[in-house]
Formats: sequence, structure tokens, C-alpha cells
Amino acid sequence: EIKTAQVFQPLIEPSRYKGAHGGRGSGKSHFFAELMVETCLLEPGTRAVCIREMQKSLAQSSKQLIEDKIAAFNLGRYFNILHDRIDTPGGGVILFNGMQDHTAESIKSLERCRIAWIEEAQSLSQRSLTLLRPTIRLENSEIWACWNPRRKTDAIDEFFRAKKPGGLILVKA
Repeated sequence: EIKTAQVFQPLIEPSRYKGAHGGRGSGKSHFFAELMVETCLLEPGTRAVCIREMQKSLAQSSKQLIEDKIAAFNLGRYFNILHDRIDTPGGGVILFNGMQDHTAESIKSLERCRIAWIEEAQSLSQRSLTLLRPTIRLENSEIWACWNPRRKTDAIDEFFRAKKPGGLILVKA
């Protein structure tokens, strides 16, 4: 059983878009890492991708945080942690990608993912958001974002907080 801070409880419900914004140290990344582990365990075969705008190495990804959550919950027997990905129950996988490295063609490699988690989403470019949204399109697919707001003109802030798309659950942490 994973204890969830009250502020994040709305994000447990299924929704096309889930977002958490707020200051450093508010637990946003930890919440989404726990939700990723829980989802992959309870929904075998889930394919997910953890995204940053720029990711020069796996050390810059959410991979270590997810590995730490798997260990903390003593779930290692269900997950196979590899160098570049985490294999999940039922033939699923968690991938780790930098969006800046993708083109309109290469982004298609993510279309079988049901979940995309954008970490440090304040850095995501409009181009990357435009490429990602139609790519993550499986039935019941979700796009998660967590960020520390910088400017109202950041692509994620404009989309989640100004446009407020349908199917959005947004919390301030």
C-alpha cells in the first residue's frame, strides 16, 4: 500500500492529462515515480516512457528514482532493471528518452506507450509537446507532467494552466 499525500490524491484517478506544479522539494517527482511503479504492477503489460526535453544520459532521467521506489516497496522480483530500461510485469517496459533527440519520424517509436511522464516539464519545448501529444494515443493513455513554474509562456504552463485541456487533473504542490 502506497501512502499518498492529500495534495496528490486527485491524480490517482484516470485522466488523459495529469499535472503537478510547485516548488522544489514538494514531492511531485516522488509521487509520479510511485504512481509509475504502482501502475506497472497493477496493469501488467503497461508500456511507459519517462521524458525530459534534454537527456544526455540516463543519470539525468527518472530511472534512478523509479529504481529506488521499486526497492523501497520490495518489488524487485516483479521488475527487471536493465541499463537502459526497466522491464515490468506482463511484458511491459519503462523507457527513458530525451525529447530533443526525437524527430517527427522517430517519435513514432513511442506510440505503443500508454503513459508518458514529463519530468522537469518547464523545459519542454512547444515542438516537443506538439510531437508528443498525438503520439501517446492508445486507449486510456495518459500524459503526466511535473514542473517548477518559471514563465507563463513555457509550453507546459500554457497548455496545462492557460488552455486547460479537457481530461485534465492539475494540482499545485
